[in-house]
Amino acid sequence: MNTIIPRRPVTPPWLAISLLTGLFTIWLALPSAPVMSGETRPMTIAGQTFHVELADDPASRRQGLMHRSELPANRGMLFTYPDEAPRSFWMKDVRFQLDLLFLDRHWRLVHLVEHAPPCAGSDCPGYGTGAAAQYVLELPAGTAARLALEKGSRIEPPANLPGARPSSK
Repeated sequence: MNTIIPRRPVTPPWLAISLLTGLFTIWLALPSAPVMSGETRPMTIAGQTFHVELADDPASRRQGLMHRSELPANRGMLFTYPDEAPRSFWMKDVRFQLDLLFLDRHWRLVHLVEHAPPCAGSDCPGYGTGAAAQYVLELPAGTAARLALEKGSRIEPPANLPGARPSSK
């Protein structure tokens, strides 16, 4: 007695690989959402409220705003460190201009970089200061000028920020 076993159609491997490659390519081409991924806190700067994403650990500080498509006008990223030290930032894989505000432990602006340009390559310039900074605030380009912020300006820290001291006015 012969048993007939139904044969399933065989998908050629090249078809499956082509399909997966196409789907991966489409996924890569999708625009990044401008949504903040970390914990955010409201922060008032010169009378205007910003929602700042906290970058308070090595991984979030390393990632920063890389690969995002934009930073809305009322958003920012606040990098916090446990101590004051000279800090240096670069714009690797950031797709838009930023204002970089370097703040000391008393929330006084010790250095300002306005309109830092994006950098898509690996040879990106660094933006830093010889002055000690404990916090670095990244805001959309032009914000510092619009709010008349300059070296020596004092900024109030976000509410309930662990370890933050209010600015001494």
